[in-house]
Amino acid sequence: MEINTKYLGKVNIDKESILSFPNGLLGLKDSQNFVTINMEDMPHFKFLQDIENPNISFLTINPWEFFPDYDIELPDSSLENININPKGENLMEIYAIVTLNKEFKKSTANLLAPVVINLKEKKGKQFVLNNSPYTTKHPLFKEGE
Repeated sequence: MEINTKYLGKVNIDKESILSFPNGLLGLKDSQNFVTINMEDMPHFKFLQDIENPNISFLTINPWEFFPDYDIELPDSSLENININPKGENLMEIYAIVTLNKEFKKSTANLLAPVVINLKEKKGKQFVLNNSPYTTKHPLFKEGE
């Protein structure tokens, strides 16, 4: 299946790779079908691309690759919405959405609202963490890196 993307033009995807977000993403309740697209030249980053609207695309990271001490607690009741067993018996991935800065080294990650994906059932949800020390603008790089 071919889709139009915001940053990569036309891309072929496997229909099996489509992720369903029944509630959309925060602020985008009508955007419910996405794919992740790897970036060959930047392996730590992936695009989360809406398959129906090429203008809706987010750069994402695995937060632990940049923030090894990232520690979150997701509510069991919310995990059940995407069929994730609270005991962790499902495979899941967690992404943080990146906000790019004109100076790439000043880009930030939203650690307050991670995107959680049930890999087996291809369902996802974005969560806002309660009582969290995290914000929506954590610098990806320390000064001088």
